[in-house]
Amino acid sequence: MGLFSRNKPQEEEKIEAAAERIIMKQMTDNEEAARDLVLEIKNGNPVCLNFKNLNEEVGNKYLAFFIGATVALDGRTTKINEYTYLFARREDFLDGSLKKWIDSIPR
Repeated sequence: MGLFSRNKPQEEEKIEAAAERIIMKQMTDNEEAARDLVLEIKNGNPVCLNFKNLNEEVGNKYLAFFIGATVALDGRTTKINEYTYLFARREDFLDGSLKKWIDSIPR
């Protein structure tokens, strides 16, 4: 290649919107599953969890666990309704798709 030749521009990878990566789960009393879900958050997959089927004590334990893990990952927790929360890294909110997804949920 000559000094002034141009390389073909590489095709940009299509980046999937954060809202398309949401993992939705009904939370159960399973510590291993909870750890796996935190790893999903860490890997850039927002997690939406419903705690309704857990008793109050167990539900609060897991909610505190996920909130703490999300804070440690420099993320945010968003309450969807009385029993449901979205956990995601700060950068997952940057494309705006999570806000649109949250705003589209009937209240």
